[in-house]
Amino acid sequence: MIPEDAATPDHTLIQFTDTHLVPEDARLAGGHDPLPGLAAALGVVEDSGLRPAALLFTGDLVEGGDAASYRRFRALVEPAAARIGVPVIHVLGNHDDRATARVHLLDEPASTDPHDRVVWLGALRVVVLDTTVPGASHGELTPAQLAWLGAELAVPAPDGTVLALHHPPLPTSSPLSAAIELADRAALGTVLAGSDVRIVLAGHTHVVSAGAIAGIPVWTGGSTSTTWDALAADGRGRTVRTPAVSRIDVFADDLLVTAVAVGAETVAAVDRAELEEMIARLTRR
Repeated sequence: MIPEDAATPDHTLIQFTDTHLVPEDARLAGGHDPLPGLAAALGVVEDSGLRPAALLFTGDLVEGGDAASYRRFRALVEPAAARIGVPVIHVLGNHDDRATARVHLLDEPASTDPHDRVVWLGALRVVVLDTTVPGASHGELTPAQLAWLGAELAVPAPDGTVLALHHPPLPTSSPLSAAIELADRAALGTVLAGSDVRIVLAGHTHVVSAGAIAGIPVWTGGSTSTTWDALAADGRGRTVRTPAVSRIDVFADDLLVTAVAVGAETVAAVDRAELEEMIARLTRR
């Protein structure tokens, strides 16, 4: 059986990013529809039997910022979240449109203001920060946004804070993403230094990567649509289809992030009873 002292997280989040949905009759460059990848990723979570605290989408929900794509996104994600029994947290990316997303996804009045907000998951605080610049692909945070963030973080949350944004506050191995990265990362780092932020979750680069800002872990999740090849030959640009989601486990005194491949080939499998017997054999003294 599973050891009684096995660590159990206080909160688990499932991160999806860069889903880039398109209208039903459209396709991304390269000719593929990104919806099946997202559907498969949602299915992996649902089939796992895990009930996370939330499904977190870190931007570029749709490709063109259009109403039809948001409706298609919503028609897929909301029923899946309802079956799992968890809320959905949305972050906007540079491919999203603030006003259209508010009307057709969030049921809010149209507005071009930054989509910044705080979501409480029990004692865990999730701060959503909108790094997008309307009409541009790079990311920025205004002085007003940084002041708002600093004021929010001035009061610690009982279980700490997760900061979710689209543009990662990190350098990148992707030359394409390097041209459209988050400007003035240092200013964000100044606000985060000494705060209760446990981890920063981002997307944008289509490359799974990790780093830190102000001593705080930063995780860039894998996309459900396409992945940028960080080792493409001869400096070429290449994308591949390797859909992934990220599992973020928040413990009282620790934190773990796990990349989960979607649609990978199964080479071996055991049922729960076999797994527990394997664990028992390994833990016998």
